Amino acid sequence: MKKVMQLALVLGLSLQAASAQEPMAKARAHLEVKGELLVGQRVILVVELLAPGFFSGTAAYNLPSVPGVLLIPPTGSPVVSSTEENGISYTLQRHEFSVFVRRAGQHEIPAFPIRLQFKRNALDEEPVEQTVQATAIQFVAKSAPGAEDLGAIICARELKIEERWNPEPGKAKAGDAFTRMITFSAPDVPAMAFPAFPTGTIDGLGIYPKAPEVLDKANRGTLLGQRRDTLTYVCERPGRFVIPAVKLTWWDLDTQQLRTEKFSSRTIEVAPNPALPSGTALTTSSRTWQDVVTLLGMIALAPVALVLRRKIPFARLWRRIIDPFRPIRLQPLNPVSRSSKG
Repeated sequence: MKKVMQLALVLGLSLQAASAQEPMAKARAHLEVKGELLVGQRVILVVELLAPGFFSGTAAYNLPSVPGVLLIPPTGSPVVSSTEENGISYTLQRHEFSVFVRRAGQHEIPAFPIRLQFKRNALDEEPVEQTVQATAIQFVAKSAPGAEDLGAIICARELKIEERWNPEPGKAKAGDAFTRMITFSAPDVPAMAFPAFPTGTIDGLGIYPKAPEVLDKANRGTLLGQRRDTLTYVCERPGRFVIPAVKLTWWDLDTQQLRTEKFSSRTIEVAPNPALPSGTALTTSSRTWQDVVTLLGMIALAPVALVLRRKIPFARLWRRIIDPFRPIRLQPLNPVSRSSKG
């Protein structure tokens, strides 16, 4: 009996050791950079996942937030191949992330976890679940020559910008509206990397931006990024209004020089609209101030009336009325860290 127990113990330890020595999945990462990395230039972060068997399902990433760096997850399916390391056969998945640096200097993409599943044998019923770590990446980015004081710019090839108005700005009446569409497109630049078109404020014109449209097109590893901004200008009152000019400076990777795209200023002459009832030519700000004055008047008179009717102490009543209007301090959605300033 004693020998049987010893044999069972030896077998158990042998099986445990064999299980502990079974190969597991792993990950590695590197940047594909040719020459100096420029601010605003797209570079590829390659993450390779290796599984000792066959992948099951889709890998899940927990991407870090890196100050001054835009990290965009891959689109489409990974490239799958096989490799052998230390006598072990692995299935390899290659995932390509887009990295855009917003400012010059030293940067680091920290290690981040990746959850995956794999089967050691194709006919296994239950996959092995594992979390691996993509290695940390450190790199330095420099500003393009002449762009040191421009802040964040785009580095691209064959950047195209299309601007359309409907209708063309010119003569108008109060209440008329003009729609402006600006479309940015360039190879290897996703929509998220293009700058938002500035709206600004113009007294007498209501400016209403629409949520930007993402029109990226990916095909067999190539990307054509497109972003479309739509703004509507509403003539709130008669007058002469100038929509100021805008310019965009970017770095041309083909010619290795700075280029500037200009959006001309537009003038709108707004005449009174006889079809509108009198009083509707008030600006939005005027209507807002009228509402505020009316509300303050109601607040001032309400305590007097209630005190006279119900004999409620004035101080306590005043607190009841004012408390709902006290400002509530909220944390910003995207607080700017000290390290990301400047």
